[in-house]
Amino acid sequence: MHYLTLARLTLGIAFLCFSLNVLGQNNDQPFTSIETANETDRTRDLPDEPPVNWKLRRGAWELGIEAGFAPLQPTFFSGEKEYATEGRKFGSVSIHAGRVIGTKGPITYEYLFEAIPFALAIKNEVTNPAFISEEQTPEIAPTVRENTYAWGVMPAGFRFIFRPEKRLKPYARVGAGFVFSSKPIPIPQSPTYNFAGDFGGGVMYSVNKKQVISFGYRYFHISNMNIGEINPGYNANVVYVGYSWFSK
Repeated sequence: MHYLTLARLTLGIAFLCFSLNVLGQNNDQPFTSIETANETDRTRDLPDEPPVNWKLRRGAWELGIEAGFAPLQPTFFSGEKEYATEGRKFGSVSIHAGRVIGTKGPITYEYLFEAIPFALAIKNEVTNPAFISEEQTPEIAPTVRENTYAWGVMPAGFRFIFRPEKRLKPYARVGAGFVFSSKPIPIPQSPTYNFAGDFGGGVMYSVNKKQVISFGYRYFHISNMNIGEINPGYNANVVYVGYSWFSK
């Protein structure tokens, strides 16, 4: 008798547990579905985030540095050579300060003042101190090649930046100024003081709102504008990389 009662009690407890388990599963499913639906509705109701505007702000100051190198011989676009250009190369490091003038249509305008504390005319042609004259030292060449240090300022510079709202922006640039050198460039008959002008372009990428890296090309021209004995032009095809910081 006791065994029969115990068996009934055990079956009753097992049936109760099974029923509670089934009811629990049935109750969980609708709750999960409702919760997922509510979460989907909330996500759908959220407004789309506006795209980031990377346009340089009017009145922002810029401070930047550039390092460039011209691996090719300095010649005119036509390929003409006014002097021995074989082996010549040019390198420079410059710093610049700029001011964003503003944006008009698809172009942002910027003024640049550039200082070139270090430039190197590699294998520049200079006077050979051992040469006296063709009669007295016929076996000695009148000129030799050596590296010549130079520095300069480019106070008239402008940059034109396209696609101003994009993070990656192409640009064009022009500039004019002066270059001073330890010895005449590019030949001994030139002075140590020359005028300089450049034009070119590149792309700039905004790392964040205030920091920009740039890659570009500039056609760098040096000329004495006929204040020397002769006026051979020095034309360097410079590729450069730069980093800039903007105030806002």
